Amino acid sequence: MTGLLYHSEEGYTQAESPFDRAIRETANAENIRIVCPYIGPSYLKSVLASADDWRLVTDVEAWIGTFGGSTRDEIHELIKTNRERIHHFPDVHAKAILSDDSAVVGSANLTEKGVVGRTEIGVRFTDDEKVDELNEWFNRLWSESGPVDSGELDEFVESSSSTPTTHTESGTSLSSDAPRVRATFVEDTRPTTEDVNAEEEAHETLVHRVQQAPNREWATDFFDLLNDLIAATGLAEDDARLVTSIAQDDRIAVSINNRYVLGALFSGEPTTGFIVGADTEKVDELIETADEHMAFNALSGEATDETPHWVEFTGEPERMVSQSFRRAWISAVYNELERASGSPYQDSHEPLVFRAAVDKEYRNQVLREAFLNG
Repeated sequence: MTGLLYHSEEGYTQAESPFDRAIRETANAENIRIVCPYIGPSYLKSVLASADDWRLVTDVEAWIGTFGGSTRDEIHELIKTNRERIHHFPDVHAKAILSDDSAVVGSANLTEKGVVGRTEIGVRFTDDEKVDELNEWFNRLWSESGPVDSGELDEFVESSSSTPTTHTESGTSLSSDAPRVRATFVEDTRPTTEDVNAEEEAHETLVHRVQQAPNREWATDFFDLLNDLIAATGLAEDDARLVTSIAQDDRIAVSINNRYVLGALFSGEPTTGFIVGADTEKVDELIETADEHMAFNALSGEATDETPHWVEFTGEPERMVSQSFRRAWISAVYNELERASGSPYQDSHEPLVFRAAVDKEYRNQVLREAFLNG
């Protein structure tokens, strides 16, 4: 059986919430499985009061960032206390509450406001086939993700902005091996900005730069790294702080405000360059293992011993990006975001580089043309 969930007109005058009833009836079971990014800790505890066992898949960064004050502290403690029951899955946005014989799926977050104070829509399933399919989906998400590292969690909470926001603003990120969705649009209905003319000068220039990569896999790895940077920071293509440039013949350069933060460099043996902070753990060892190193000049008001470093590595771009290195890299990127409100190099910004990172269809077009025989 399937039933729709929505607030009737009586909901405007404090009628019982159909979402709350369906959620509590579903959660009145031995084993509960939940997928949701934004969760009120008090409401969650209330819903799970009668459950013997429960598991939760959530985006921990989004969850913590959305709440402030004592509620954030409560979430922090809830995660630490139930670490093995809560898996971190970046960018998860689904909302589902599942038991062995019932499932609630919809738009409402598991917060007091989401359940009783917003115009939402949902569906409750009780037929075995649909409930089983949803539980299989949950089990896949669970197996693809894992608990957060306790030390990383403490550091993330400490460095997060005290102002609640749905855009994560922290100097650190949480490690996760969970996959990222990289789906494509249906070909005939795919919305697009303007179709790229193969003869367009900027497109040809980008293809020429990519051709300097040793192979298609190398170029794919680089664009994946740029896509990760964009996803971690939430930067839009037209953000005045961001410059993705192909102005120089021997590189694809990504800068934020005044400094490079990522680069594909083709002068000599191809290398990938990253910014890392002076306070990076074991930074001297990292510099020693790099194939190239440069210390940035201090900016106005910046102490010389606090200036970040630029490190370059040969080989496949993904080779050196361990979880600890990625945290150091993204942390340094966040630091650069906060230094200014715009880059002085905006004239060199090429939107097609950004597009090649985030639009897989366009990226594949560039790669096909760059590596005709690959």
